[in-house]
Amino acid sequence: MVWRGDGRGRREAGAIGWLFVMLMNSPLAVFGQTATAPATLELPNPAQPQSPSPASAMKLVPSFRIAERYDSNVYFVPGKDLDDYVTTMSPALMLTHKNQWAEARIGGGAIGEVYVKNPELNYVGGNGTVDLNLDGAMNSLIRGLGLRVVDTVIYTPQPQPFASLTGGNQVSQALVPGLQPGRVNTLWNSARVDTSYSLSSFMGVSVTYTDQRIRFGEQLTASSGATQENLFNTSFQNVTSGVVGKPTSSDTLLLAHQYQKGTFSNSNSGDGGFTTQGAIARWSRSLSSELRATIEGGFTVINPHSDLQPVAAASLQWRGQYTTVEISYSRTVVASFLAVSTPLLSQVVDVQLRRSITEPLSLWLTGHYAVNQSVPDRSLVRFESYSVSPSLEYKISQNLTAALSYTHLEFKEDISAQSFDFDREMVLLSVSAEWR
Repeated sequence: MVWRGDGRGRREAGAIGWLFVMLMNSPLAVFGQTATAPATLELPNPAQPQSPSPASAMKLVPSFRIAERYDSNVYFVPGKDLDDYVTTMSPALMLTHKNQWAEARIGGGAIGEVYVKNPELNYVGGNGTVDLNLDGAMNSLIRGLGLRVVDTVIYTPQPQPFASLTGGNQVSQALVPGLQPGRVNTLWNSARVDTSYSLSSFMGVSVTYTDQRIRFGEQLTASSGATQENLFNTSFQNVTSGVVGKPTSSDTLLLAHQYQKGTFSNSNSGDGGFTTQGAIARWSRSLSSELRATIEGGFTVINPHSDLQPVAAASLQWRGQYTTVEISYSRTVVASFLAVSTPLLSQVVDVQLRRSITEPLSLWLTGHYAVNQSVPDRSLVRFESYSVSPSLEYKISQNLTAALSYTHLEFKEDISAQSFDFDREMVLLSVSAEWR
Protein backbone atom coordinates (compact mmCIF):
# COMPACT_ATOMS: atom_id res chain seq x y z
CA MET A 1 0.00 0.00 0.00
CA VAL A 2 1.43 3.36 -1.03
CA TRP A 3 0.01 6.60 0.35
CA ARG A 4 0.95 9.53 -1.86
CA GLY A 5 -0.78 12.44 -0.14
CA ASP A 6 0.75 15.44 1.64
CA GLY A 7 2.71 15.20 4.90
CA ARG A 8 -0.40 15.68 7.05
CA GLY A 9 -2.17 12.84 5.22
CA ARG A 10 0.81 10.56 5.82
CA ARG A 11 0.87 11.41 9.53
CA GLU A 12 -2.86 10.76 9.92
CA ALA A 13 -2.64 7.54 7.91
CA GLY A 14 0.30 6.48 10.08
CA ALA A 15 -1.60 7.17 13.29
CA ILE A 16 -4.62 5.22 12.10
CA GLY A 17 -2.34 2.46 10.85
CA TRP A 18 -0.59 2.28 14.26
CA LEU A 19 -3.97 1.93 15.98
CA PHE A 20 -5.01 -0.72 13.48
CA VAL A 21 -1.81 -2.71 14.07
CA MET A 22 -2.41 -2.56 17.83
CA LEU A 23 -5.93 -3.91 17.33
CA MET A 24 -4.68 -6.63 15.01
CA ASN A 25 -2.14 -7.73 17.64
CA SER A 26 -4.86 -8.30 20.21
CA PRO A 27 -5.75 -11.96 21.06
CA LEU A 28 -8.93 -11.81 18.95
CA ALA A 29 -7.42 -9.99 15.98
CA VAL A 30 -7.41 -11.35 12.47
CA PHE A 31 -8.03 -9.87 9.03
CA GLY A 32 -11.57 -9.95 7.61
CA GLN A 33 -13.76 -8.46 4.91
CA THR A 34 -17.34 -7.64 5.84
CA ALA A 35 -18.30 -4.36 7.48
CA THR A 36 -21.14 -4.81 9.96
CA ALA A 37 -24.33 -2.79 9.63
CA PRO A 38 -25.48 -0.61 12.53
CA ALA A 39 -27.23 -2.45 15.33
CA THR A 40 -30.83 -1.95 16.34
CA LEU A 41 -31.49 -1.18 19.98
CA GLU A 42 -32.92 -3.99 22.08
CA LEU A 43 -34.44 -3.55 25.51
CA PRO A 44 -33.68 -6.59 27.69
CA ASN A 45 -35.68 -6.97 30.88
CA PRO A 46 -33.49 -5.81 33.81
CA ALA A 47 -35.26 -8.31 36.03
CA GLN A 48 -34.18 -11.18 33.79
CA PRO A 49 -30.46 -10.89 33.04
CA GLN A 50 -28.97 -13.10 30.36
CA SER A 51 -27.82 -16.47 31.60
CA PRO A 52 -24.16 -17.28 30.96
CA SER A 53 -23.38 -19.42 27.93
CA PRO A 54 -22.13 -22.90 28.86
CA ALA A 55 -19.04 -22.50 26.67
CA SER A 56 -17.30 -20.00 24.47
CA ALA A 57 -17.69 -20.28 20.70
CA MET A 58 -15.00 -19.15 18.26
CA LYS A 59 -15.06 -19.42 14.48
CA LEU A 60 -12.56 -18.46 11.79
CA VAL A 61 -13.97 -17.90 8.28
CA PRO A 62 -11.50 -17.45 5.39
CA SER A 63 -12.80 -16.32 2.01
CA PHE A 64 -11.51 -15.51 -1.44
CA ARG A 65 -13.08 -13.73 -4.40
CA ILE A 66 -11.86 -13.35 -7.96
CA ALA A 67 -13.65 -11.24 -10.57
CA GLU A 68 -13.31 -10.12 -14.17
CA ARG A 69 -14.84 -6.75 -15.06
CA TYR A 70 -15.36 -4.64 -18.12
CA ASP A 71 -15.40 -1.01 -17.02
CA SER A 72 -16.29 1.77 -19.49
CA ASN A 73 -14.82 4.56 -17.34
CA VAL A 74 -11.96 3.62 -15.01
CA TYR A 75 -11.07 7.26 -14.23
CA PHE A 76 -14.65 8.43 -13.34
CA VAL A 77 -14.42 11.48 -15.62
CA PRO A 78 -16.06 12.58 -18.89
CA GLY A 79 -14.20 11.71 -22.08
CA LYS A 80 -13.32 8.92 -24.50
CA ASP A 81 -11.00 5.91 -24.42
CA LEU A 82 -11.46 5.44 -20.68
CA ASP A 83 -12.54 1.78 -20.75
CA ASP A 84 -10.53 -1.19 -19.51
CA TYR A 85 -10.64 -4.85 -18.49
CA VAL A 86 -9.93 -5.41 -14.81
CA THR A 87 -9.04 -8.50 -12.76
CA THR A 88 -9.89 -8.28 -9.05
CA MET A 89 -8.68 -10.59 -6.26
CA SER A 90 -9.90 -10.30 -2.66
CA PRO A 91 -8.62 -12.63 0.08
CA ALA A 92 -10.07 -12.13 3.56
CA LEU A 93 -10.41 -13.60 7.05
CA MET A 94 -13.14 -13.07 9.63
CA LEU A 95 -12.98 -14.18 13.27
CA THR A 96 -16.16 -14.42 15.36
CA HIS A 97 -16.09 -15.12 19.08
CA LYS A 98 -18.96 -15.38 21.57
CA ASN A 99 -19.16 -16.03 25.30
CA GLN A 100 -21.28 -14.85 28.22
CA TRP A 101 -19.48 -11.50 28.31
CA ALA A 102 -19.17 -10.42 24.71
CA GLU A 103 -19.69 -11.08 21.02
CA ALA A 104 -16.84 -10.09 18.70
CA ARG A 105 -16.36 -9.89 14.92
CA ILE A 106 -12.84 -8.92 13.97
CA GLY A 107 -11.51 -9.17 10.47
CA GLY A 108 -10.23 -7.58 7.35
CA GLY A 109 -8.81 -8.28 3.96
CA ALA A 110 -6.98 -7.07 0.91
CA ILE A 111 -8.17 -6.19 -2.57
CA GLY A 112 -5.88 -6.09 -5.58
CA GLU A 113 -6.75 -5.01 -9.12
CA VAL A 114 -4.85 -5.45 -12.40
CA TYR A 115 -5.73 -3.31 -15.46
CA VAL A 116 -5.04 -4.40 -19.06
CA LYS A 117 -4.93 -0.99 -20.78
CA ASN A 118 -3.92 1.19 -17.83
CA PRO A 119 -1.33 -0.75 -15.78
CA GLU A 120 -0.47 2.46 -13.89
CA LEU A 121 -3.81 1.97 -12.09
CA ASN A 122 -2.83 -1.41 -10.63
CA TYR A 123 -3.15 -1.27 -6.85
CA VAL A 124 -3.50 -3.16 -3.59
CA GLY A 125 -5.98 -1.82 -1.02
CA GLY A 126 -7.34 -3.11 2.23
CA ASN A 127 -9.95 -2.91 4.93
CA GLY A 128 -10.46 -3.92 8.54
CA THR A 129 -13.40 -4.14 10.93
CA VAL A 130 -13.75 -4.50 14.70
CA ASP A 131 -17.28 -5.09 16.03
CA LEU A 132 -17.65 -5.68 19.77
CA ASN A 133 -21.01 -6.28 21.45
CA LEU A 134 -20.33 -5.92 25.19
CA ASP A 135 -23.94 -6.13 26.44
CA GLY A 136 -23.21 -9.21 28.53
CA ALA A 137 -20.25 -7.64 30.35
CA MET A 138 -22.08 -4.33 30.93
CA ASN A 139 -25.24 -6.09 32.12
CA SER A 140 -23.22 -8.05 34.67
CA LEU A 141 -21.89 -4.75 36.10
CA ILE A 142 -25.13 -2.74 35.91
CA ARG A 143 -28.29 -4.64 35.11
CA GLY A 144 -29.89 -3.28 31.95
CA LEU A 145 -26.75 -1.54 30.60
CA GLY A 146 -25.64 -2.21 27.00
CA LEU A 147 -22.56 -1.23 24.95
CA ARG A 148 -21.48 -1.84 21.37
CA VAL A 149 -18.32 -0.53 19.64
CA VAL A 150 -17.70 -0.72 15.88
CA ASP A 151 -14.76 0.62 13.86
CA THR A 152 -14.09 0.21 10.13
CA VAL A 153 -11.02 1.31 8.14
CA ILE A 154 -10.86 1.23 4.33
CA TYR A 155 -8.08 2.22 1.92
CA THR A 156 -8.91 2.42 -1.79
CA PRO A 157 -7.93 4.53 -4.82
CA GLN A 158 -11.41 4.12 -6.32
CA PRO A 159 -14.05 5.52 -3.92
CA GLN A 160 -17.62 4.72 -4.96
CA PRO A 161 -20.78 6.86 -4.62
CA PHE A 162 -22.78 3.85 -3.45
CA ALA A 163 -21.71 0.73 -1.59
CA SER A 164 -20.22 -2.24 -3.42
CA LEU A 165 -20.65 -1.14 -7.04
CA THR A 166 -17.74 -3.40 -7.96
CA GLY A 167 -18.86 -6.19 -5.63
CA GLY A 168 -17.17 -7.86 -2.69
CA ASN A 169 -18.27 -5.38 -0.01
CA GLN A 170 -14.86 -3.77 -0.28
CA VAL A 171 -16.07 -0.19 -0.59
CA SER A 172 -18.47 1.38 1.85
CA GLN A 173 -20.57 4.53 1.61
CA ALA A 174 -18.40 7.32 2.90
CA LEU A 175 -19.63 10.59 4.40
CA VAL A 176 -22.15 11.47 1.68
CA PRO A 177 -24.08 8.82 -0.27
CA GLY A 178 -24.15 9.59 -3.97
CA LEU A 179 -20.99 11.72 -4.30
CA GLN A 180 -18.40 10.43 -6.77
CA PRO A 181 -14.83 11.72 -6.49
CA GLY A 182 -12.46 10.95 -9.33
CA ARG A 183 -9.87 8.22 -8.96
CA VAL A 184 -7.93 9.29 -5.87
CA ASN A 185 -6.12 7.56 -2.99
CA THR A 186 -8.69 7.54 -0.18
CA LEU A 187 -8.47 6.55 3.47
CA TRP A 188 -11.83 6.26 5.21
CA ASN A 189 -12.50 5.52 8.87
CA SER A 190 -15.84 5.17 10.66
CA ALA A 191 -16.22 4.59 14.40
CA ARG A 192 -19.48 4.12 16.29
CA VAL A 193 -20.35 3.64 19.96
CA ASP A 194 -23.88 2.56 20.95
CA THR A 195 -24.91 2.70 24.60
CA SER A 196 -28.29 1.87 26.10
CA TYR A 197 -29.87 1.48 29.51
CA SER A 198 -33.15 -0.37 30.11
CA LEU A 199 -35.33 1.25 32.73
CA SER A 200 -37.87 -1.56 32.31
CA SER A 201 -38.89 -4.16 29.73
CA PHE A 202 -40.73 -1.49 27.72
CA MET A 203 -38.64 1.69 28.19
CA GLY A 204 -35.00 2.72 28.06
CA VAL A 205 -32.53 5.41 27.05
CA SER A 206 -29.90 5.29 24.31
CA VAL A 207 -26.91 7.36 23.15
CA THR A 208 -25.13 6.78 19.82
CA TYR A 209 -21.91 8.52 18.82
CA THR A 210 -20.38 8.24 15.33
CA ASP A 211 -17.15 9.72 14.00
CA GLN A 212 -16.49 9.47 10.26
CA ARG A 213 -13.30 10.75 8.62
CA ILE A 214 -12.21 10.74 4.98
CA ARG A 215 -8.68 11.64 3.86
CA PHE A 216 -7.49 12.09 0.27
CA GLY A 217 -4.06 11.62 -1.26
CA GLU A 218 -2.92 12.02 -4.85
CA GLN A 219 -5.51 12.19 -7.65
CA LEU A 220 -4.82 9.98 -10.66
CA THR A 221 -5.38 11.90 -13.90
CA ALA A 222 -6.63 10.44 -17.18
CA SER A 223 -4.63 10.97 -20.40
CA SER A 224 -7.27 13.53 -21.44
CA GLY A 225 -6.27 15.62 -18.41
CA ALA A 226 -9.84 15.66 -17.02
CA THR A 227 -9.96 15.50 -13.23
CA GLN A 228 -11.97 16.83 -10.32
CA GLU A 229 -10.51 19.57 -8.20
CA ASN A 230 -11.11 20.59 -4.59
CA LEU A 231 -11.31 17.43 -2.52
CA PHE A 232 -11.42 18.20 1.21
CA ASN A 233 -10.30 16.04 4.11
CA THR A 234 -13.53 15.91 6.07
CA SER A 235 -14.67 14.84 9.53
CA PHE A 236 -18.32 14.36 10.45
CA GLN A 237 -19.48 13.63 14.00
CA ASN A 238 -22.98 12.77 15.19
CA VAL A 239 -24.46 12.32 18.68
CA THR A 240 -28.04 11.02 18.96
CA SER A 241 -29.51 10.61 22.44
CA GLY A 242 -33.05 9.92 23.52
CA VAL A 243 -35.74 7.72 25.02
CA VAL A 244 -36.74 4.37 23.50
CA GLY A 245 -40.09 2.76 24.19
CA LYS A 246 -41.70 -0.59 23.30
CA PRO A 247 -45.43 -0.10 23.92
CA THR A 248 -46.07 -3.50 22.29
CA SER A 249 -43.94 -6.41 21.18
CA SER A 250 -44.31 -5.21 17.57
CA ASP A 251 -43.68 -1.47 18.06
CA THR A 252 -40.58 0.54 18.90
CA LEU A 253 -40.62 4.32 19.44
CA LEU A 254 -37.66 6.74 19.69
CA LEU A 255 -37.67 10.42 20.72
CA ALA A 256 -34.18 11.85 20.42
CA HIS A 257 -32.01 14.95 20.24
CA GLN A 258 -29.37 15.04 17.50
CA TYR A 259 -26.15 17.06 17.36
CA GLN A 260 -23.82 17.04 14.33
CA LYS A 261 -20.49 18.68 13.55
CA GLY A 262 -18.74 18.84 10.19
CA THR A 263 -15.17 20.12 9.78
CA PHE A 264 -13.03 20.52 6.66
CA SER A 265 -9.35 20.97 5.84
CA ASN A 266 -8.39 23.82 3.50
CA SER A 267 -11.90 25.14 3.93
CA ASN A 268 -13.14 27.71 1.44
CA SER A 269 -16.28 28.41 3.46
CA GLY A 270 -14.53 30.87 5.76
CA ASP A 271 -15.72 29.33 9.02
CA GLY A 272 -14.06 25.92 8.72
CA GLY A 273 -17.22 23.91 9.29
CA PHE A 274 -20.76 23.80 10.64
CA THR A 275 -22.89 22.31 13.41
CA THR A 276 -26.53 21.23 13.64
CA GLN A 277 -29.01 20.85 16.49
CA GLY A 278 -32.33 19.09 16.08
CA ALA A 279 -34.89 16.52 17.21
CA ILE A 280 -36.24 13.35 15.61
CA ALA A 281 -39.08 10.91 16.29
CA ARG A 282 -38.96 7.35 14.93
CA TRP A 283 -41.61 4.65 14.87
CA SER A 284 -40.84 1.08 13.80
CA ARG A 285 -43.47 -1.68 13.61
CA SER A 286 -43.51 -5.34 12.62
CA LEU A 287 -46.71 -5.51 10.58
CA SER A 288 -46.36 -9.27 10.19
CA SER A 289 -43.70 -11.96 10.40
CA GLU A 290 -42.60 -10.94 6.88
CA LEU A 291 -43.20 -7.17 6.77
CA ARG A 292 -41.58 -4.40 8.83
CA ALA A 293 -41.94 -0.62 8.41
CA THR A 294 -40.08 2.38 9.90
CA ILE A 295 -41.01 6.07 9.71
CA GLU A 296 -38.91 8.98 11.03
CA GLY A 297 -39.42 12.73 11.05
CA GLY A 298 -38.01 15.82 12.69
CA PHE A 299 -36.03 18.99 12.13
CA THR A 300 -32.52 20.36 12.39
CA VAL A 301 -31.05 23.87 12.61
CA ILE A 302 -27.78 24.42 10.71
CA ASN A 303 -25.37 26.90 12.29
CA PRO A 304 -23.81 29.44 11.88
CA HIS A 305 -26.61 30.42 9.45
CA SER A 306 -29.53 29.30 11.67
CA ASP A 307 -31.09 27.53 8.68
CA LEU A 308 -34.06 25.29 9.61
CA GLN A 309 -34.43 22.07 7.60
CA PRO A 310 -36.92 19.20 7.98
CA VAL A 311 -35.37 15.72 8.13
CA ALA A 312 -37.10 12.42 7.49
CA ALA A 313 -36.60 8.73 6.78
CA ALA A 314 -38.74 5.74 5.89
CA SER A 315 -38.12 2.09 5.11
CA LEU A 316 -40.11 -1.00 4.21
CA GLN A 317 -38.76 -4.55 4.45
CA TRP A 318 -40.51 -7.63 3.08
CA ARG A 319 -38.89 -11.03 3.68
CA GLY A 320 -40.90 -13.83 2.11
CA GLN A 321 -40.03 -17.43 1.40
CA TYR A 322 -38.77 -16.72 -2.12
CA THR A 323 -38.73 -12.92 -2.35
CA THR A 324 -37.00 -10.19 -0.36
CA VAL A 325 -37.69 -6.49 -0.95
CA GLU A 326 -36.10 -3.53 0.88
CA ILE A 327 -36.97 0.09 0.07
CA SER A 328 -35.64 3.11 1.99
CA TYR A 329 -35.67 6.90 1.77
CA SER A 330 -33.71 9.44 3.82
CA ARG A 331 -33.49 13.24 3.99
CA THR A 332 -30.57 14.33 6.16
CA VAL A 333 -27.91 17.02 6.53
CA VAL A 334 -24.37 15.82 5.88
CA ALA A 335 -20.89 17.21 5.15
CA SER A 336 -19.58 17.60 1.61
CA PHE A 337 -16.03 16.59 0.74
CA LEU A 338 -16.21 17.45 -2.96
CA ALA A 339 -15.99 20.79 -4.85
CA VAL A 340 -17.19 23.05 -1.98
CA SER A 341 -16.79 22.51 1.77
CA THR A 342 -20.37 23.05 2.89
CA PRO A 343 -23.30 21.33 4.57
CA LEU A 344 -25.48 19.40 2.13
CA LEU A 345 -29.15 18.49 2.19
CA SER A 346 -28.92 14.84 1.14
CA GLN A 347 -31.88 12.83 -0.18
CA VAL A 348 -31.28 9.17 -1.00
CA VAL A 349 -33.53 6.37 -2.24
CA ASP A 350 -32.29 2.75 -2.09
CA VAL A 351 -34.11 -0.30 -3.52
CA GLN A 352 -33.04 -3.93 -3.32
CA LEU A 353 -35.00 -6.91 -4.67
CA ARG A 354 -34.01 -10.56 -4.41
CA ARG A 355 -36.00 -13.35 -6.02
CA SER A 356 -35.13 -17.03 -5.64
CA ILE A 357 -35.72 -18.66 -9.04
CA THR A 358 -34.54 -22.14 -8.11
CA GLU A 359 -32.76 -23.40 -5.00
CA PRO A 360 -29.24 -22.46 -6.26
CA LEU A 361 -30.20 -19.56 -8.59
CA SER A 362 -31.25 -16.06 -7.45
CA LEU A 363 -32.05 -12.82 -9.28
CA TRP A 364 -31.02 -9.50 -7.70
CA LEU A 365 -31.98 -5.96 -8.64
CA THR A 366 -30.33 -3.03 -6.83
CA GLY A 367 -30.98 0.67 -7.41
CA HIS A 368 -29.75 3.91 -5.82
CA TYR A 369 -30.73 7.52 -6.43
CA ALA A 370 -29.27 10.54 -4.61
CA VAL A 371 -29.61 14.32 -4.74
CA ASN A 372 -27.22 16.38 -2.62
CA GLN A 373 -27.63 20.17 -2.55
CA SER A 374 -25.80 22.88 -0.62
CA VAL A 375 -27.70 24.66 2.17
CA PRO A 376 -28.67 27.34 2.94
CA ASP A 377 -27.54 28.58 -0.51
CA ARG A 378 -28.91 25.92 -2.84
CA SER A 379 -27.42 27.58 -5.93
CA LEU A 380 -23.86 26.93 -4.72
CA VAL A 381 -23.51 23.26 -5.66
CA ARG A 382 -25.75 20.32 -6.58
CA PHE A 383 -24.87 16.64 -7.06
CA GLU A 384 -27.20 14.10 -8.64
CA SER A 385 -26.42 10.44 -9.21
CA TYR A 386 -28.08 7.10 -9.74
CA SER A 387 -27.12 3.50 -10.39
CA VAL A 388 -29.05 0.40 -11.47
CA SER A 389 -27.60 -3.09 -11.18
CA PRO A 390 -29.37 -6.36 -12.12
CA SER A 391 -27.46 -9.54 -11.33
CA LEU A 392 -27.70 -13.32 -11.24
CA GLU A 393 -26.19 -15.37 -8.42
CA TYR A 394 -25.66 -19.13 -8.61
CA LYS A 395 -24.64 -21.24 -5.63
CA ILE A 396 -22.31 -23.86 -7.08
CA SER A 397 -21.72 -25.64 -3.77
CA GLN A 398 -21.94 -24.98 -0.05
CA ASN A 399 -18.77 -22.86 -0.17
CA LEU A 400 -18.68 -21.62 -3.78
CA THR A 401 -20.86 -18.94 -5.44
CA ALA A 402 -20.76 -17.40 -8.93
CA ALA A 403 -22.34 -14.06 -9.91
CA LEU A 404 -22.91 -12.12 -13.12
CA SER A 405 -23.97 -8.45 -12.95
CA TYR A 406 -24.41 -5.34 -15.05
CA THR A 407 -24.26 -1.81 -13.62
CA HIS A 408 -25.16 1.55 -15.13
CA LEU A 409 -24.10 4.68 -13.20
CA GLU A 410 -24.60 8.36 -13.97
CA PHE A 411 -23.24 11.31 -12.02
CA LYS A 412 -23.84 15.03 -12.51
CA GLU A 413 -22.18 17.89 -10.65
CA ASP A 414 -23.37 21.50 -11.03
CA ILE A 415 -21.26 24.31 -9.53
CA SER A 416 -22.18 27.94 -10.24
CA ALA A 417 -23.81 27.12 -13.60
CA GLN A 418 -20.87 24.89 -14.64
CA SER A 419 -21.56 21.20 -15.13
CA PHE A 420 -19.34 18.13 -14.69
CA ASP A 421 -21.06 14.86 -15.59
CA PHE A 422 -20.17 11.35 -16.76
CA ASP A 423 -21.59 7.84 -16.96
CA ARG A 424 -20.13 4.42 -16.32
CA GLU A 425 -21.03 0.90 -17.50
CA MET A 426 -19.74 -2.26 -15.85
CA VAL A 427 -20.16 -5.98 -16.57
CA LEU A 428 -18.83 -8.17 -13.77
CA LEU A 429 -18.30 -11.92 -13.50
CA SER A 430 -17.12 -13.16 -10.11
CA VAL A 431 -16.55 -16.37 -8.18
CA SER A 432 -16.50 -16.29 -4.36
CA ALA A 433 -15.47 -19.00 -1.93
CA GLU A 434 -16.22 -18.88 1.80
CA TRP A 435 -15.20 -21.69 4.14
CA ARG A 436 -17.60 -21.61 7.09
